[in-house]
Amino acid sequence: MFMELFKAAFKTVRDLALVKPGERMLIFTDTAADFEVTKYLAAAAYALDAEPTIIVYETRENVDVEPPDPVTAAMKSSDVIISLPLMYILHTKAYQDALKQGARILELTGMDKDMMTRLIGRVDYGAMCTLGDKLAELTKRAKEVRIVTDLGTDIRFENDPQRPVFHNDGILREKGIYKPLGGQISWAPKEDSIEGTMVINGFVWPPDELGVLRSPIKLILKEGRIVKIEGGTEAKILEAWLKSIGDEKMYYVAHASWGFHPKARLRGLPLEDERVYAGIEFGFGAQSPKFKGKLGTAKSHTDMSILNPDVYYDEELIASNGRFVHSELRELDKKLKG
Repeated sequence: MFMELFKAAFKTVRDLALVKPGERMLIFTDTAADFEVTKYLAAAAYALDAEPTIIVYETRENVDVEPPDPVTAAMKSSDVIISLPLMYILHTKAYQDALKQGARILELTGMDKDMMTRLIGRVDYGAMCTLGDKLAELTKRAKEVRIVTDLGTDIRFENDPQRPVFHNDGILREKGIYKPLGGQISWAPKEDSIEGTMVINGFVWPPDELGVLRSPIKLILKEGRIVKIEGGTEAKILEAWLKSIGDEKMYYVAHASWGFHPKARLRGLPLEDERVYAGIEFGFGAQSPKFKGKLGTAKSHTDMSILNPDVYYDEELIASNGRFVHSELRELDKKLKG
């Protein structure tokens, strides 16, 4: 499907990264990622008269490890960056320094050929972004959020009206910003307001041993902190991994995120798993400064998702059974999902 892949890569560079002729564009990746994607993105940038550069380095054992010095230097001197490593470096000094230098970064961690063709090349990107704008606005207005599922999830938290809600539409309109692929909004709730039970039934990553779950993991939270982990083998793997990091902040919620990509599937690749339609994802550990939260930096970060939840904003139902049902979202939901 080389033609379809090039079309998706060209759309990525032209319509998302907004690359202009003459711009210095860095594409960096690790050895675990799909190098064909890297090559097609570089070819698309070259076709648009930009100056693409590719850097590949060894796959690290964990996320958020500082990249090799040549990568750091190249990031600082680039106008546009597409970040592809499976072991992403989002919360590193190198990443933040590149943003301070004015780089625009498109975060496509772990993207493979199928994902690029399906999630970028074959989606009504405009309609998806319109839904995201409306969902972000509803989230900004919500004071209290409640999430429940038939498996036992029952979690409540409060939003801080002074904290931003980010629609991650993937379009790099200004200098000094990073955005992941569209189909997600993210925000940081009031950390000490997060109380209840999360039954994780989608994915957990990292650690590498997990990914798409075979059986649910139950998390009990008090004031935004995991105080108990229950379940089978996968729960024990998560518990051991969190302990091995040696950082108390790894037990705290860093952000909440909605997924609303109509073509996203649960595959064990976080960039796609986080965007499964009408699912909720929570990040634990390192917290990006952009969220304006209290948690800050940590030694690592992990994400995990709840599929098909019932989600209430101030007791008004927003989504249920994998669809958006709120009156401001219903028609867009039908347009995207039929």
